Amino acid sequence: MHKISANRRQVLAGAGVMATIAALGLKPAAVLAADGSTLKVRVSDDIQALDPGYFIGSDIEAAINYACLPRLAVTIRNADGNWGWRASDNVEKIAFDDPTHISFTLKSGQMWSGDFGEFTANDVKYSLERMLTSDWKDKFSAIDRIDIKARYSGVITLRSAFPGVFVLGLANYPGSILSKAAMTKIKDGKFTTELPSQLGPYNLVSWTPKQKAVLKANPQWKGEKPAFSEIEMLVIADSKSAELAFEAREVQLTEVSAEAANRYRRSPSANAKLIERPGFRYTWLGMNTEHPKLKDIRVRKAIQRAVDLSSVLQGAYSGLAPQAFGVVPIGTLGHRDKSKYSYAPDEARSLLKDAGVSNLSLSLAVLTSEQAHVAAAQIIQANLADVGIVANIVPTDAGVYWNLGQEAKGNDWKKLEIWIMQFAGEPEPSGVLQWFRKDQIGKWNWERWSDPEFEDLWSKGLVEQTVDKRAAIYVRMQEIMEDTGAYCWLTFPPSFCVSSDKVEPAFDAMAKPMFGAFRET
Repeated sequence: MHKISANRRQVLAGAGVMATIAALGLKPAAVLAADGSTLKVRVSDDIQALDPGYFIGSDIEAAINYACLPRLAVTIRNADGNWGWRASDNVEKIAFDDPTHISFTLKSGQMWSGDFGEFTANDVKYSLERMLTSDWKDKFSAIDRIDIKARYSGVITLRSAFPGVFVLGLANYPGSILSKAAMTKIKDGKFTTELPSQLGPYNLVSWTPKQKAVLKANPQWKGEKPAFSEIEMLVIADSKSAELAFEAREVQLTEVSAEAANRYRRSPSANAKLIERPGFRYTWLGMNTEHPKLKDIRVRKAIQRAVDLSSVLQGAYSGLAPQAFGVVPIGTLGHRDKSKYSYAPDEARSLLKDAGVSNLSLSLAVLTSEQAHVAAAQIIQANLADVGIVANIVPTDAGVYWNLGQEAKGNDWKKLEIWIMQFAGEPEPSGVLQWFRKDQIGKWNWERWSDPEFEDLWSKGLVEQTVDKRAAIYVRMQEIMEDTGAYCWLTFPPSFCVSSDKVEPAFDAMAKPMFGAFRET
């Protein structure tokens, strides 16, 4: 593995990196605790909300949900390389009785923290029905009702046959189950950064905003004992600072940029390992179709054709990320292998001329914690300048960025012009495409468009049982998106992390950490 030289360390320290690490309370050369029981993990974003119905779904939020709350199922990688699911440690059994009925039986004797009693089928019914009206409702839209059969058992009835209900919702990170008794004591039935009650291999014991969250092994946990007695999730937004912290042995696990992964591949090291995680994240350059500068579709199509994607992939992702032709990832039903446009700067100039547009200046919002996005923005800025468009890059912290297109968070959506966006997906196309529907305008459809055919295909895709027909539906939906001119497809970046060789990490299909399944080696 690449070793940091003294000169490089001095340069980074001069930029304030070492001060940042010191502010987090890290000690030089800190490793796994002396008894081998404490793990320090870097996360890039802080907690915004922990409520599975209303969180952002960042790594730290998903990791805490997995570690501290029960669920019916978890995702696993099958022998054929595809993602599937299995019963969670909270469940005695769960299975399809027929294509539209799923029966479950919980293990007895599982107690919620805070004297909220035993985990029962009532909690399952309450939580899943709550998700049907939450911000993540589309992941559970196949569910019609939940019937309780006994204290620990029940049946989930689907509206129609939909095998993706597990990977999309029940086994996914929003599939956490909450204590009904604890939730009824909360005003408005929602919570943000404090879990009302916990039941998992770990308990969240403390959170210092913008610094760290601490998990400790739950002594009442009846499942397999977790490998580490304590986990500290340290918030380090800057990826270079995180790499420095790892190489100084101050954290034992961190996500790294593609550039750093390339470096670690060339110079492997003892006591550390590089891990490539599945590329279910999807990235694009988005455009606000309602903004006065972008209402003309010819302007949007000019931007599509002005971007030299090969330069973006090489410069921002070190050539390690594949080209995207839509939002459905490679290896997932409905993936596209071509698009209707390509890099064509002369065509872009012609479109702008036809639209009567000159001296166009746009603000390009980019998430500061995503190094690849910042690099991509700089290349796109140069590409747009080549066709006469000035792109002013606006680096934005996560707390502000994720509210830009949301009407409920203020009026920034009215000023939003173009941005680099990345969503975490899953190996189920309906889960990827749900965010671009009409009812997501003002929430996650920041491009602010709708199309009747798209809506119709969405409904048909959920119930279609023939694989080829279902794939064709999702390909067509992406063609409709592309035809709006509001999307310039970028990539499905694989994520990379480096880990101490004393740790065997575990991740779900979206590369979210599952601390209960971590192992110490």
